[in-house]
Amino acid sequence: MKSFKIIIMLFVFALFSVQGSFAQEGKKTEKEVYKTTKEKTPKKVKESLKDYSNYKISNEVTYVKIKDLNVYRFKVEKGTWSHYLLISESGKIIGIETGEH
Repeated sequence: MKSFKIIIMLFVFALFSVQGSFAQEGKKTEKEVYKTTKEKTPKKVKESLKDYSNYKISNEVTYVKIKDLNVYRFKVEKGTWSHYLLISESGKIIGIETGEH
């Protein structure tokens, strides 16, 4: 009877160990990030940055391809405050990332 309890305990332990290892796997949805400069961005994107003329806009820009659309990410700063602007290639400001997730 004692060996039966030990075998059951080992089986339960193995079952929970296998379940935990499969829980970590999932679909990877990471998108590839490309680097560019502010000068190489499309004209419409540059025009939408004119609203932020009193901000310091970083020259280094990243973008990701979502379906058939490029979304550009600009770092803008004003004093000690900074955030990221997300702008589509059509010039529409999609969102702002403040880093407070």
